Amino acid sequence: MLLLRICTLYCLLRSHMSNSLDVMEPGQCLSKFDYDYKVLQTLVRLEKEILESRNKIKDLEQIVEECKSNRKDIEQRPSAFMAQLSSNMNDPAINTVVVFDAVITNIGNDYKLQSGMFIAPSKGIYSFNLVATSSRKSRGNTLHLYMMHNNNLIGYIFLDENDVHYVIRSTIAVVTMESGDSVFVKIGHRHGAGTLIGSHLQTHFSGFRIGDE
Repeated sequence: MLLLRICTLYCLLRSHMSNSLDVMEPGQCLSKFDYDYKVLQTLVRLEKEILESRNKIKDLEQIVEECKSNRKDIEQRPSAFMAQLSSNMNDPAINTVVVFDAVITNIGNDYKLQSGMFIAPSKGIYSFNLVATSSRKSRGNTLHLYMMHNNNLIGYIFLDENDVHYVIRSTIAVVTMESGDSVFVKIGHRHGAGTLIGSHLQTHFSGFRIGDE
């Protein structure tokens, strides 16, 4: 194949340079030796460029394969977390994100301690569980928690009507997530005084990747 390509290039170059001879200015002279030498020089240069291009293509193919392998590793790696609220949140403002600051498990480091958000490492099906506890409050005072998938509500806990005892409630959500999607908990509603109890696993947030969609 290489010999055939060189011969083809040689013939094309001879034809091109023959046409060039027809337009040479008067007085110009090009010997057959010079002519063939220039053709061979051009062939050598072209062949070198072809080999360099082949090597670049091989390098790019290797990079693509490495990217595919890395993506597959990310998609298949486990992702799970559990974190609790370490101290009480007293009368939190509406839309405040609850940061579960005491991390118990964080396989894959996909739960972000600074923001309180879980960030999906890859597309798939995920399960989340929220447990919340509130201290006694006067009747009419309310405290509601929302579990959010990006801007969508996927879980709801209300901690109301507990003027005699502490109240503990939970909710579970199973959602399909894209890579980079977030799930977090925020204060959805509060009326009057309300305390979200921290420590001793009274309020905690957990989740894990189930598998592909």
